[in-house]
Amino acid sequence: MARHTSCDNPAAERRGVRHCRFPQVSGAYGSSRRPRTRRLDPAVYRRRRVGVALTAVVTAALLFGIVSLIEGGGPTSQGPTTSTTTTLPRLRPTGIGLKTVTWTDTDPNAGLVVNPAPGGSAGPRTLVTEIFYPAIGGSMKTPATDLEPDYRGGPFPVIVFAHGFDTLPATYKPLLSSWVMGGFVVVAPLFPDENANKINSLVPRTVTQSELAESDVVNEPYDIAYVTGEVESAASGAASSGAAWLKGLAEPGKIALAGHSDGAQAVAALVYAEKYAATYEAMPSRPFGVVVLSGSELSGTYAPPAEAPAVLFVQSAVDGCNLPQEAGTLFHDAGGGFFLELSGAHHFSPYVGVGPAAPTVERLTAAFLKSALAGTPSLKKLSAFDTSPGVAKLYGPLKPPVITPLAEPSQAERSAACTVPSTS
Repeated sequence: MARHTSCDNPAAERRGVRHCRFPQVSGAYGSSRRPRTRRLDPAVYRRRRVGVALTAVVTAALLFGIVSLIEGGGPTSQGPTTSTTTTLPRLRPTGIGLKTVTWTDTDPNAGLVVNPAPGGSAGPRTLVTEIFYPAIGGSMKTPATDLEPDYRGGPFPVIVFAHGFDTLPATYKPLLSSWVMGGFVVVAPLFPDENANKINSLVPRTVTQSELAESDVVNEPYDIAYVTGEVESAASGAASSGAAWLKGLAEPGKIALAGHSDGAQAVAALVYAEKYAATYEAMPSRPFGVVVLSGSELSGTYAPPAEAPAVLFVQSAVDGCNLPQEAGTLFHDAGGGFFLELSGAHHFSPYVGVGPAAPTVERLTAAFLKSALAGTPSLKKLSAFDTSPGVAKLYGPLKPPVITPLAEPSQAERSAACTVPSTS
């Protein structure tokens, strides 16, 4: 396949560092039926009073005998007995748990892609990682810390999720929660320089500081690969992982990758960019599926890897932060796949539970990953989950989308388009 470079998109290349945005982000699932009673005919009692009385006497004697046996420890002779056991129904997850672990990549080369140039954190890379999991108790919508994991339903496949610039995993709580209730464990690291906590600590906060912090995105493909390895180790029960409780909960070898905006850039670069090919090849397990939410390319050559995973792209036709043509270039260079085009959605809204496209994105991404895990994603099967005409349209590998480019926005327009909307 012919390889394409970012120079195929001169408009994107001229901008240099993209997605400068400076939002302030706050840190952080009938009535029962009662058996009908059976009413006896009173005439029975009138005709058979003597029989009823006799029956009452016999019943009382039998009850007395049973009580005596129980209090006496049972019969003295051990004959054959018949016992019955009641099988309780398997409990389903009722909530979403949240635990935080800290993994540190001690590789001396970690974080040195852009360093010693300013903007990137040199190794070791400390990755505070939030893990959302099916739990017993709690809420079906709001994650709660340290709930009991639902080991009875496990092990569950894993989604490693990469957040965007100036956000946190909590920013995407509705989407991540929907995946957990769909039967996945979600592992979401906070990238050292791009997370909202770090961005908000920049004082004074200048455009240059924000651009330098965002440039650390080129180190994040390595972070994603490292976290994937730690998840595999923890799922195998390694105490050294700091998350051995994932054994029996997370399924080894069943990991998908997903990301939004800059996080989608990092995920796509790990899987498709030539620069990160050796890191991708060295991963302990390859992803069974990839979800790119409003993503684009970093610099360099992109092409699908051998035995490429199933991939779903989600992109709004009016996204002024990540332009449709940028997603289109990535879609083409990655070798195509499934493409969900959103008609009028904001850059963030579908992924933070705001607007009519959000339920469609939640349903379809979970359905896609389940189908990818089974090895059977198809346009016909997935279209059943795209139930909002006029909101979104799904395209398949044999029917790619026709993408209409948007005019290049000004820096102020792009920054406004990249601001997280209020969810209150």
